[in-house]
Amino acid sequence: MSFFDATLINIILVVFPFLLYFIYLVYNYEFNKKANELILDLSIITSYYFVLKYQNNINPEYPFFLLSVPLFISYSKKRNVSIFLLSFLPLFAINDQEYLIIFVVEKILTYVSYLLIKDSKKFNMLFWIIRILSIISYFLIANKTFFSMENMIKSVLFALLGIFVSIFIVSLFKKTDNLINIYMNLNDLKKESQIKNSLFQITHEIKNPIAVCKGYLDMFSKDKSDKYIPIIKSEIDRTLILMQDFLSLNKLKIDKDLMDITMLLDETIDEMSLYGKITINKNYDEEFYVDGDYNRLKQVLVNIFKNSIEATLGDGIIDVSIKNDVLIIKDNGKGMNPETLKKIKEPFFTTKIHGTGLGVPLMYEIIEAHDWKLDYESILDEGTTVKIFMKKSKII
Repeated sequence: MSFFDATLINIILVVFPFLLYFIYLVYNYEFNKKANELILDLSIITSYYFVLKYQNNINPEYPFFLLSVPLFISYSKKRNVSIFLLSFLPLFAINDQEYLIIFVVEKILTYVSYLLIKDSKKFNMLFWIIRILSIISYFLIANKTFFSMENMIKSVLFALLGIFVSIFIVSLFKKTDNLINIYMNLNDLKKESQIKNSLFQITHEIKNPIAVCKGYLDMFSKDKSDKYIPIIKSEIDRTLILMQDFLSLNKLKIDKDLMDITMLLDETIDEMSLYGKITINKNYDEEFYVDGDYNRLKQVLVNIFKNSIEATLGDGIIDVSIKNDVLIIKDNGKGMNPETLKKIKEPFFTTKIHGTGLGVPLMYEIIEAHDWKLDYESILDEGTTVKIFMKKSKII
């Protein structure tokens, strides 16, 4: 085996356990789990074991001094368990008295330096000075009868190799920490975006019931109070529900109950007269019972009708029908081009000057929470068709 191959394999032995640890870190943060720090100790000890067991078996001609790398990592990451195991357990495997003395002195000097020197850069430098002096001492003991400058230089070069490998692994730790920090910052930004999304959503949805209340209050009179007060109360209740959604930060809750969707349609259609002159043709059975959230579904219908009225400039025709469990609301408004139709589900996408782009995404969210399906079809300058694929209640 060539010198290059032997060097590469020994570096892989040292680095491989740490690469697995980095993958473990990223995996945990991906799923918002806290990493177990004992796994780092396991990686350090595994790296030490690999080098200790296999480095001389690969090629005895090139004695590598990479055992210092995992020990250095344990000091740099302040892993006391690893420091103890890697510093003192090897004592029991050393038989030569002279080697044992150098080993003990080296470890004691290193540990005392670790306790006294708080500056990491100064400690790192001192760590490698002590390590290189120890390697030279080992070399001199091993070559009492025959001294070779070439072998001594080679030993020092291998010690320097340990320094470079350690710097590489430490830089990987820093890069991983940076990536994790970036990921956490992105999560924070995502949370902020959800808050903003909720704020825009609640603002958008509150406008509708307030507008209805204002319209009825403008027409309010004593002789019609019995008719208007229940509607105003209903809209205020819906507003309070929307406010609760904002407080729960976009965690939509659906409270299903047995209801007649045709009754909800009739109620919503009656209220739409406040938004403009519009002809609404109804074609559905007297009763169509579903398991649904009355107030949530009213949000959906109000949005659909309001958008249709705006698309027809308040003077168009809207056909409402229920066929084969599908609610169809079709207008003859300005319609949408294919590009706009593809983007209507995207939050904040809107073609309106004062729109928030949250009405349609909220509709999809509500319908999907009912385990139904919402579908848009539109042709530019011809109109838009909204289909809600419902499920009849099994109770009826």
